[in-house]
Amino acid sequence: MRTWFYVSAWWSLVLVLDAANVLRTGISPLSSEAPGFAWTALVSIPVWLVFEAFNVRLGNWSYHELPPSLAVRWLGYAVAFATVIPALKELAALFRSFMKSKPSREGEAGAARFRRTRALLEASVGAGALALALALAAPRLFFPLVWVGFILLVEPLNYRRGRPSLLRDLEEGRYAPALAWMAAGLAAGVVWEGLNWFAGSHWEYHIPYLNFGRIFQMPVFGFGGFVVFALEVFALDAFLRGVYLRLKSRPALRFAFWAVLAVFSLAVFALIDRFSVVF
Repeated sequence: MRTWFYVSAWWSLVLVLDAANVLRTGISPLSSEAPGFAWTALVSIPVWLVFEAFNVRLGNWSYHELPPSLAVRWLGYAVAFATVIPALKELAALFRSFMKSKPSREGEAGAARFRRTRALLEASVGAGALALALALAAPRLFFPLVWVGFILLVEPLNYRRGRPSLLRDLEEGRYAPALAWMAAGLAAGVVWEGLNWFAGSHWEYHIPYLNFGRIFQMPVFGFGGFVVFALEVFALDAFLRGVYLRLKSRPALRFAFWAVLAVFSLAVFALIDRFSVVF
């Protein structure tokens, strides 16, 4: 249990949150669409592994006291990383249930509506690509940009393709979805770090600067990264779901979709073992 504490606790909490959502609203991510929930859990693995792949260059965290058996360790990776999107979705749904359900004519809470332009969307894509490139080129200086790069890069692409988009919500005066996801990111971050603090198999941080005021293992400024990370997860999940739905009538391409994600996941598992695990 000491080794598997983090995984056991997170999946237990996901079920508790799902039950809380059912009690509050009558629906939840798991109860309303179990196959979709399973899809989300599977896609959660490669989505998080994108950041693990960046960490090979950044070196911002390392894993300790993991099981020595490769098969058991890789199973642990999969089961742990599969909680990321389900947990954030459950938390976002719970926070959303406490917020105003319909936008007013002026936007929620009287806020002005976001106005998008083609130039703004193009600038966001460029800024996102630049942020990720800078993080890779000079990680000691620009490592925080990983936690904003993907939202800038992917969200405009989702907007243009008609996928679920926080930009569209803001444009239509709905601020609650974005706020709920941001709150979910912060809440999940606190729980992630708290459970990690008590776990046998755990991670530790190695940050070039702002490395002070730690709460559990995380420097206090790092908790702000969880807020933006949740928005990135929303965007990446919507992007992959949109791609998958476009392949609905093409079974061969759907198989290729899962094959690519599986190969990518196994490759990053190997990179984690080589660069991020302290044996």
